[in-house]
Amino acid sequence: MDAVIVDTNVIVIANDTNDKRADCRDRCQDRLQQIIDQREKVVIDDRRRILGEYQNNTRPNTRKGVGDLFVKRLLQNLGNPEICAMGHITSLTGNGTDFEEFPDDTALINFDPDDRKFIAVALAHKRDNGRIPTILLAIDRGWLQFIAALANHGVSVDLICDEDMQRPRQGRKGR
Repeated sequence: MDAVIVDTNVIVIANDTNDKRADCRDRCQDRLQQIIDQREKVVIDDRRRILGEYQNNTRPNTRKGVGDLFVKRLLQNLGNPEICAMGHITSLTGNGTDFEEFPDDTALINFDPDDRKFIAVALAHKRDNGRIPTILLAIDRGWLQFIAALANHGVSVDLICDEDMQRPRQGRKGR
């Protein structure tokens, strides 16, 4: 079974009711449904930094969006290795954004500190299991400039909403 790491924006977009993002939302919902149907295993960190971010952006016990259902299922199956794998990552400064597993690479120096946990978990999973899970990403354009540098370290990113990321940015009112 393939393993994936789900960036939080996939979950948020899957719950989005904005019709302007309907195509992207539908693709995110489809991809999360594949995971819910046990076609892929989710990888998170053992300190639950990623899970905490998911919970801060969803309401798994009250709302019923696909993103909420995904998080609820993950919470219910944290101990099931067929559904969830946990990787140990080592915080370097105790701030939760710098990790021993994150590549020491000048091309990644400006990579968003809040997203470094996803890369660290991917590389920790490789260390512990021999394979690097794919990172699923919806619309975070900040990752685009780092895709090649991440690939140099074996990290692949599946841009679920690639077309949306390539469009010119709209102002906040246009979203």
